[in-house]
Amino acid sequence: MAGRIPQSFIDDLLARVDVIDVVDSRVKLKKTGKNYSACCPFHNEKSPSFTVSPDKQFYYCFGCGASGSALKFVMEFDGLSFPDAVEKLATQAGMEVPREQVSFEARQEIQHQPLFELMQKAGLYFEQMLRSHEQRGKAVDYLKNRGLSGKAAKFFGIGYAPVGWDNLQNFLAGEGDKETIKNLIACGMLIEKEDGRTYDRFRDRIMFPIRDARGRYIAFGGRVLRDEKPKYLNSPETPIFQKGRELYGLYEARKIRQKLTRFVIVEGYMDVVALAEFGIHYAVATLGTATSEHHLRRLFKIVPEVIFCFDGDQAGRTAAARAMETVLPVLDDGLQARFLFLPDGEDPDTLVRQEGKDAFEQRLNKAAHLPEFLFEHLKEQVDFDTLDGKARFDQLAAPLINRLPRNTTLRNLMEKSLQDLIGTESASLKKLENQPEAIAEPVYPQAEDSQPEPDYLYEDSSEPNIPHIDHSADTLAPLVHKALSSLVKQPELAQQLEVPDADAESEHERLLLEVLRKLKKAPQSSPVGLLIQWTGSPYQDELKAIADNPHSQIRPSASDIAEVLRQMNARKLSADVQNYTQRIARGDKLNDEERADYRNKQRQLHGIQKKRGRIYARP
Repeated sequence: MAGRIPQSFIDDLLARVDVIDVVDSRVKLKKTGKNYSACCPFHNEKSPSFTVSPDKQFYYCFGCGASGSALKFVMEFDGLSFPDAVEKLATQAGMEVPREQVSFEARQEIQHQPLFELMQKAGLYFEQMLRSHEQRGKAVDYLKNRGLSGKAAKFFGIGYAPVGWDNLQNFLAGEGDKETIKNLIACGMLIEKEDGRTYDRFRDRIMFPIRDARGRYIAFGGRVLRDEKPKYLNSPETPIFQKGRELYGLYEARKIRQKLTRFVIVEGYMDVVALAEFGIHYAVATLGTATSEHHLRRLFKIVPEVIFCFDGDQAGRTAAARAMETVLPVLDDGLQARFLFLPDGEDPDTLVRQEGKDAFEQRLNKAAHLPEFLFEHLKEQVDFDTLDGKARFDQLAAPLINRLPRNTTLRNLMEKSLQDLIGTESASLKKLENQPEAIAEPVYPQAEDSQPEPDYLYEDSSEPNIPHIDHSADTLAPLVHKALSSLVKQPELAQQLEVPDADAESEHERLLLEVLRKLKKAPQSSPVGLLIQWTGSPYQDELKAIADNPHSQIRPSASDIAEVLRQMNARKLSADVQNYTQRIARGDKLNDEERADYRNKQRQLHGIQKKRGRIYARP
């Protein structure tokens, strides 16, 4: 697996494949004049409105608006990512896909391939147990009682983890295959005890596989069959699974042959499955976390509308308020967020079974739009019938409206709605919009004998000139390896260090930070103790090689490690400061929180550079 695919190759590929052949191999086409037609594969219709042009080499549906090239069709119909669709078309055309560079993500994917393969085998094992295990009866009964059909269970890959401590381990690792056991621990399927023994994480549970955008098994959620706790047990975060980035049901939703126009975000696996059972194939669920901005940006790349579905109680409305704040910065023109609150005691699973698809979709269609919800939610917090209540309402609404992207129609309309509601111009919005972007005084008061601060500590809305300091991962690589070696050979150095709030940009940087975190939580006095902490992990062999290297000339030094950590922190601070400066240059206005963050990061960055004797000032 390699990096970016050259555009010239994509152009050549599309010139060689025929869109008629690509579409006709998946949807039977009928010649109608110069073009070809069929019933659209992306929405339900009785009369063909889907047309494919051999001259223009594109398809178009007059019913739902689906359109694109042969490559786009393969992506949408086969549910593939762009690189995978290119690979598939290229293989069919007898072409080899070139790559411009090998990306860090691609190298990681190769490294983690054994984990993906094990997770798929685990998923197939659980499915087989649901069909054939002698204790499967209670699992089958549970699913039937919830109204789940065998077809839906198969579509979502639902399975069963039998009673017992080592069923999965014995199936996948056989007679104690150490490499397989190590990988099963790494992907969260086995738990390792302090004495080194291992056991299955999931036992006597209904198993819901979590798949990434490419359909690869990356994690599982397991539900108990009785009243044990926890009711749902999810895989821990692993090298191939980060719960803040994944959504249950997203892969399955894109796999359905229909054009997606919206997503509804629900709370649980069974909600997603039950809605799909009733023909609502656009539900997704977060995995034990609140909906993040990353989740929303990912969904809005696919559809223009997202509906949040919550319980109607106070907890549900509080969660909806948090979701509202998260979605505000994402709402560019053309995108919509709506909020649906369910009757007391109901969830999507129970409600859709009671009233059916049409009635549930009517609820979705009537869901409150974000502006309505925002204003109604804030009215509940003030006495809106009084003048001082309206003033307070203005203070609460203005910062939220200010989170919307600037120069958008939605923001302009909401500013006007706020003015209409309070009956006058919004003083709070005016303050936010009129905040001076240039700071007239230094960030810190200076003593008379102190050296002047460099000019880049002042916000300048016209010409940003933050010094560019090269803290790239490539530049740091030798120092990172030296720091990691120091820490492995003398683990007690960790107690003299602080873990920085920095983002790792290479595998060794990430490893350095994780080793440091483990040592801070559980101090060790020898390399042996450190290696025990990493037994069974993918990094065990690499750390052991560092500890055992007889030719290493590195003398462990806390200052060397601290310097690397400072540079990693400086890199992140520099990027954040640069981002703020570029926003100011574009004319964006920073809110109070952002301005405080900007100043703080300028100060920290300056402090780091001052320690290293590298003060950069504007000429």
